[in-house]
Amino acid sequence: ASTAPELSDPGRYEFFSRVVPPDSYQAQAMVAVVRALGWSYVSTLASEGNYGESGVEAFVQSSREAGGLCIAQSIKIPREPKPGEFAKVIGRLMETSTARG
Repeated sequence: ASTAPELSDPGRYEFFSRVVPPDSYQAQAMVAVVRALGWSYVSTLASEGNYGESGVEAFVQSSREAGGLCIAQSIKIPREPKPGEFAKVIGRLMETSTARG
């Protein structure tokens, strides 16, 4: 994934040039949105794989650094979801219905 932070290592990727910001910047922006909305208890939902999982990791890290945010749960959507998978995900999200986002 082009947003992976390891691609910023010039020792390994001397000629790599980003066309999108790294996960850390996107995560900081998402934390800012969550805080601007006044939310303090949220869940994360990401696609399975490097892009989605790295993004959630960056969001969790940024939320820890910012303080005042609690992650209710982190859910991954499989790369190839089976029938009924999204209903199951929605059910899991509803288990923590007090999570605002």
